[in-house]
Amino acid sequence: MQFFLPTVVFLALVSGTAAQCTGNDHPNCRDWKNNGYCTNTAQTMDTRKKYCGVSCGFCNTDGTQTSAGGGANLTACADANANCDKWAKNTTNAFCANQNITKDQKTLFCAKTCAFEINPTADCAMYTATGTDFARGTPSNKTATPGTAVKSGVKTGTTLNRVFAKSGCTVKLFAVEAPTDTSTGEAAMFVGNTTTNFFPVAEANNEGLSFLRVLMTEADWREDPPILPTITTYYLTPILGFLGPIWLKI
Repeated sequence: MQFFLPTVVFLALVSGTAAQCTGNDHPNCRDWKNNGYCTNTAQTMDTRKKYCGVSCGFCNTDGTQTSAGGGANLTACADANANCDKWAKNTTNAFCANQNITKDQKTLFCAKTCAFEINPTADCAMYTATGTDFARGTPSNKTATPGTAVKSGVKTGTTLNRVFAKSGCTVKLFAVEAPTDTSTGEAAMFVGNTTTNFFPVAEANNEGLSFLRVLMTEADWREDPPILPTITTYYLTPILGFLGPIWLKI
């Protein structure tokens, strides 16, 4: 299922998207060029510019055309498909925050919508889901000294869906408001590296975090337990791997 969306995207765009210079080539352009794609007049010039403009020498990397290109051009930081916003907000298979979709693919189809995920401007971020609304919280950078854990934004009706951790950043989740020792006791931990930066948060983790600290009310002391106990918020802190624990405020 994780590979279904990219397959659909490729097929839809190859058959129906208007093609212009983007400065961002399809990852298969090297092979296509070797097979004669650049000189294949069965494909329109705009289509060749769209998918392999730089490789074919028709476009510059900034999205402008070369003297050999001609025709219209599209700036590099623009979405090539009208569905990018919808894909990015998909709570089960978010396009931009999906580890299985490469930077090249995100750049090719949704350069504007996925700008942060393509070239992150911060070390860590988290993504929440409220019903069908998928959203990225305010990204933050790791700090050099311990700080104070802050609320993750998760509450009743909102779950922590994914975590972004840049290489060198570790994100820890706590189920208490102010943990005194951040070196241990975390409910979940995600470590960013050079190959993996986006981590799905399992539903079981959300449920477990919810019950680790329940706000007790009079109803909670009944003989029969309540169906839905009051859920506390989660707390988030990133640390820097080999340099000792450091906190990041989100």
